Amino acid sequence: MVLYMSEKISFDEAFAQASSEAIKILGDVVAKIVTDYLENRYSINITKTANNPAALDEALEHAIDGGRTIVERKLLNLLYEKADIHPISKTNNNLSSFEQRVNEVRRRYYK
Repeated sequence: MVLYMSEKISFDEAFAQASSEAIKILGDVVAKIVTDYLENRYSINITKTANNPAALDEALEHAIDGGRTIVERKLLNLLYEKADIHPISKTNNNLSSFEQRVNEVRRRYYK
């Protein structure tokens, strides 16, 4: 997908779209648990967690524990696509936390 400068969306918009799409894989009930957790604990909507990915990670852990990595991986793959950035190869990826990986995509987006 080729985007011209006037069509390029912001990182926050790319993250909002990716998070909205990724959370759908949980189904309505579990997605609501995640979104309610974010709203009750942090007073933020899931689409506004680009500046606090640790909160989203915490909410996913609260709702589905070990299964959170599935949603996080889906979100990151969508984010790479929407931001038009090539993913970091898994062998060269020293980033351990979800927050670090989101921040690395953000850094590469604004590079």
